[in-house]
Amino acid sequence: MATMKGLLVAKPGAPYKLSEGIEQPKPGKKQILVKSLVTGINHVDSIMQGTGLLVTAWPIVLGCDASGVVVKVGEGVEKFKAGDGVFGCAQLGVPGHGTFQEFFLMDEGLAFKRPTNVSAEEAATIGAGLMTASLGLLNSLQLQLPEQAVKFTASKEWLLVLGGAGSVGQYAIQIAKICGYNVLTSCSPANNELVKAVGANATFSYKLSLENQLKEIKSITKNNYRLVIDTSAAAMETALKALDAIDVPEKAFATVDNWTPMEPQPLIKVHRLELGIIGRDGNDEITATNKALKSYIPKLEKLLEKGELKPNEYETAGTGLDGVVKGIGAMNEDWMATSDLR
Repeated sequence: MATMKGLLVAKPGAPYKLSEGIEQPKPGKKQILVKSLVTGINHVDSIMQGTGLLVTAWPIVLGCDASGVVVKVGEGVEKFKAGDGVFGCAQLGVPGHGTFQEFFLMDEGLAFKRPTNVSAEEAATIGAGLMTASLGLLNSLQLQLPEQAVKFTASKEWLLVLGGAGSVGQYAIQIAKICGYNVLTSCSPANNELVKAVGANATFSYKLSLENQLKEIKSITKNNYRLVIDTSAAAMETALKALDAIDVPEKAFATVDNWTPMEPQPLIKVHRLELGIIGRDGNDEITATNKALKSYIPKLEKLLEKGELKPNEYETAGTGLDGVVKGIGAMNEDWMATSDLR
């Protein structure tokens, strides 16, 4: 039995513990085994570790974002071969798929081939953010992803991205721009230049009162919008009030907040995103969502290769599994200390 090193969590709330005797997973049908080169760190990792949300069995190695090299392919795999560079978001909370270990599993259809213009470090930061933005904009709000980015013209409809400075928000801005929308995003004033650099046409501060946020939205867009995505999980009231303020058909709202109670919205199509269903078996809706995600990946790969879709900026926390623990600690400290990443 081949073994490997990894960061094992024994139960909800338990610390990460370095283990050297973890059984190396074997790829099943339509799966690939990946040797990890770089792992990304996400807030969802800490949520799973602290609460057990999405975790299917204990003990477990967590982590969902990574880039690496394919070392083995399972039955029926056609897209990848040993030696290919790969990245993406692995299944969340499923043993064998966690990226905080030396080798991990990915589903062939939900994995990205890494283009030569994207480094292993950049690739490790893409998966969860891009997949969540794609769930919201392409699957829920039904934007149509073109083969190449649409050029900006001043007459185009606006799309509101609430929380544009976070990872999901930055990818949402880019996708909306590629699809031909003008993008208005909320963020901290300190992040205005960041969100404009990734494509936002205009910004407003989420720190304003709700009344003044709505005034800014109306002033900038002239009410020429019907789609809103909240990537911050903290702007539901702003989103719903902004959509209530316009009288247009087919108003729609997507949000990563799938836990806050919400009154029925008869005039607004509401979509609450769940990253945890990626790669999971389930009902017809989950199956359809995963099928849709698989269909987006080839186009997203081409846009990354062309440089029309760009990885977010990142920081390197360290090397090895000790570096992962250090990075998790730093992320959690920042998360508690600031809310400006939106």
